[in-house]
Amino acid sequence: MPRITSLVSTSLFALMAAGAVSAQTTTSDDAAKTPEAVSVEEVVVTGSRVRTTYNSPTPVNVVGAERMQQLAIPDVATALNQIPSFRATASSSTILFRVNGAIGGNTPDLRGLGTSRTLVLVDGRRFVPSLDSGGVDLNSVPNALVKRSEVVTGGASAAYGADAVAGVVNLILDTKFNGFKADASIGRSEHGDGENYFFSAAGGKGFAGDRGHIVGGFEYRKDMGVGNCFTRDWCAKLTNFVPNPGYIGGVSTNGLPATLVLDNVYFVYAPTGVLLSAVQTVGGVKTTLGQQVNNTGATALPAALRGLQFNTAGDALVPFQFGNYLSGTFMQGGDAAASNNWGWGNPPLVAPTSHASGMVHVDYDLTPKTQAFGEFIYSQTKGGPVRTSVLLQAPAGGANGIDINNPFISPAVRAQILAANPNITAINVNTAVAQGGDTVVASSTNDIYRFVAGVKGELFKDWRWDASYEYGQTDSETVVKNTRLASFDTQATNAITPPAGYAGTIYRTPWGAPVICASSVANPGDGCLPVDLFGANLSPDAKAKYFKDEWMTRKITQHDVMLNVRGSLFSLPAGPVQVAFGGEFRRDEVSGDVDTLTKTGQFAAPQVTALPTVLNKVTEGYVEANIPLLADLPLAKTLSIDLTGRATRYSRFGNAKPWKVGVEYQPNDQILVRVTRSADIRAPSAAESNPNTVQTFLPLNDPFSGTNHLIGALAGGNPNLQLERAKTTTAGVVLKPSFLSGFHASVDWYDIAVRNAIDSVSAPNILSACATKNLLCNLITFSGVAKASPVTSVLSNFQNVAELHAEGYEFQSDYTIPDVMGGVMTFQLNANYVKDLKSIGGTGLVTRMNGVTGNAGSLAGIAGVPKYKLDGVVAYSRPGWGLAAHLRYIPKSILDPTKIGPEDAGYNINLPTSVTTNRVSSRFYLDLSGSAQLPSLFGSSKTELYGGITNVLDEAQPPQLRLFGNPLQYDTVGRAFRIGVRAAW
Repeated sequence: MPRITSLVSTSLFALMAAGAVSAQTTTSDDAAKTPEAVSVEEVVVTGSRVRTTYNSPTPVNVVGAERMQQLAIPDVATALNQIPSFRATASSSTILFRVNGAIGGNTPDLRGLGTSRTLVLVDGRRFVPSLDSGGVDLNSVPNALVKRSEVVTGGASAAYGADAVAGVVNLILDTKFNGFKADASIGRSEHGDGENYFFSAAGGKGFAGDRGHIVGGFEYRKDMGVGNCFTRDWCAKLTNFVPNPGYIGGVSTNGLPATLVLDNVYFVYAPTGVLLSAVQTVGGVKTTLGQQVNNTGATALPAALRGLQFNTAGDALVPFQFGNYLSGTFMQGGDAAASNNWGWGNPPLVAPTSHASGMVHVDYDLTPKTQAFGEFIYSQTKGGPVRTSVLLQAPAGGANGIDINNPFISPAVRAQILAANPNITAINVNTAVAQGGDTVVASSTNDIYRFVAGVKGELFKDWRWDASYEYGQTDSETVVKNTRLASFDTQATNAITPPAGYAGTIYRTPWGAPVICASSVANPGDGCLPVDLFGANLSPDAKAKYFKDEWMTRKITQHDVMLNVRGSLFSLPAGPVQVAFGGEFRRDEVSGDVDTLTKTGQFAAPQVTALPTVLNKVTEGYVEANIPLLADLPLAKTLSIDLTGRATRYSRFGNAKPWKVGVEYQPNDQILVRVTRSADIRAPSAAESNPNTVQTFLPLNDPFSGTNHLIGALAGGNPNLQLERAKTTTAGVVLKPSFLSGFHASVDWYDIAVRNAIDSVSAPNILSACATKNLLCNLITFSGVAKASPVTSVLSNFQNVAELHAEGYEFQSDYTIPDVMGGVMTFQLNANYVKDLKSIGGTGLVTRMNGVTGNAGSLAGIAGVPKYKLDGVVAYSRPGWGLAAHLRYIPKSILDPTKIGPEDAGYNINLPTSVTTNRVSSRFYLDLSGSAQLPSLFGSSKTELYGGITNVLDEAQPPQLRLFGNPLQYDTVGRAFRIGVRAAW
């Protein structure tokens, strides 16, 4: 591997010494033109169904195929995630140990508002979701036929319907491509892992005397992934938060804050079992005896039992070296038995994935003014395996620990414990059951089919129309291996000596003592097999009996019928009044099944869920008008207003009337001012509106009865959810100064406020909010008079109870110098400044997420974003070669918005929110790429050798980040190389 990596590295440096890159790649609004002609090419801007110029009141960012070629990027998703307004919420680097139906998918997330609030279109039409949460996998479309990606960074529900709250990603296909092209590349990290292979091909040709045209494309990519945390030094240093053991009773007794950010943090687990504490029973009163700092006097574990673990045979206690700052299940450093850091497990830093996709598009002129078209896409995405840790028991046997008379405690160990304290009745042992292997090992396969058929044409003058039908289907299967059955906890770990006369099967401990499950006394035929959690004694029979596989399927179908008409209604002195109107009917259906064990509630922590059929029908109509008010006057080259309204009727979520008003003012050719205000909506996803719920009875503090008792907590989906509603405002200016030829820039302010946002609140928080703030009381069922009788149940499933707010500025610019030593020099800069990003939960809790890159937010699907991000490209190209440099900068950020560090005002080590540091270091990333034309290959018109080096400086993730860092914002892999060949005929 090192030899291959060295060869690739040497080839790339040689290439960049004489390689070439195409010119400009990312453009702003002036390139957002979509071919949509029959006999005459027409240009329609994403975000509007009537505009036929780039002057759109809504900000539009365009990422062309040129950028992907220039920077040696193989897929659209990666190119979009480089744009500062995007966040890589769902990708192979962020899945880690999470289980879903599209582990290998890439779904876009604009503004940090979650993937469900970004609408994905293909040529202006919806695409069938890949997940029951509504996300669309961008891998589904062959990249070779994506001409460009247009991104509307503002609300667009009036034009396109629900889900366009944060914006729209519209993939524009190259349906007029002529010829044939192919691209093949390989990549690998400097560490010798992260291997990936990519191949694509596309062709297009006219037929029937050019009355018809057909294009087709195919793409395959395989990523081998990156191993666990120990494959990278930045992760292997094991940074984590540790509660300060010297913070006692609201006071720091050791001069350190309440939370410590430390390296080399181990979880207090060992494969043989660590004796962490014991339970003493005197006069019916139970007392836990521990060895934490605050365990003194009557709560101290006897000195003879401190610092011990079981040996491999499980029949003796041997020394265990606790590390520094022992606090709960954390310590800094410590015994070698804990050095595998069992609590973190083995999730891959980059999940293995593969995807294949193919597409065919045909259009045919039925008459000189009417054209029929059809399109078919198939894709398959595979992801995984991802995984968690080995089975962790803290303590083994559950909250009550292991009874001192458990037969798996050897006579010698029992005697040793009772000699230290004869009143000990149970022990608490932390065990990492390494023999059971990694648990929750998940993989998924997604098959997506999409068919589109339609007709479009000219009516009269400049009036045009189009009608289409789209059918999409997603079939997904998720398999989760090695998941623990609930009976492991509730029965198998509660082992006893069989009573006299017991007639059932009797098992034996490693030293020959008889043992059975306590549950078998009343039911000798229950089949319970007792397990030994001390030493390395988990038997193969126990593993086979209590660790099973789960599976989950999803079938998602979408029918969508659309009709659009547009043209000029009449003329005013300033120009024609352009209008568009149309209608749409959509039928979305999602269903899914699970294995029998999951269906019957047999797993201790099920990873998959069933989904009864969720059917939603939507009927919509819209009208849009562009009204020119002034034209060709002093200080008013143009002034126009855009008005859009839509009426939407959902079969399940109610009705809505999204609207949008936009004003555009151009005093001269150099300045454009634009303002919009819109009302937008998001419909609940099938996962959120899943009628399945699970009720768990938990011992909770009831503030209305003053007692702790079992309360039913109902979790899951909610079929009674309503639409999320948002108001969006944007204002900006576009500059094209005449004194600086080739320069374009735009800056836009945005403000998005979402109410009725969907969130789930925990049962304890609901009880507290009702008692102290009179909030969410409607989610509580009382046994009698409300707030004056004991609670019986709490609805902690999805509810329309939260709010979201996003505000900031987006900057785009590009500058082209056409003649620099015989070549073209281009400069581009994209930036996003986030003034505010926060969620307000149903309890009134405000969670700040702007300027935060160290932890996730409270609202489902939301996490922090940097205060600002910069993304720039500098490129130089000549006819035969060129070079490009891609630069990214993320400033210093906040580690945890709920804490106060020395860098923050009001810091005091005696505060319960105090922390060692509350900052995440800044990061600068540099990527280099280049290409060089080669001699003709098999008669090709153009053949290029290209390559790139990402993260040239090999920047690690910031050292303050805990656990697996933050792959949404920072590079996980390190320096990596790609080299390939592309050719066109």
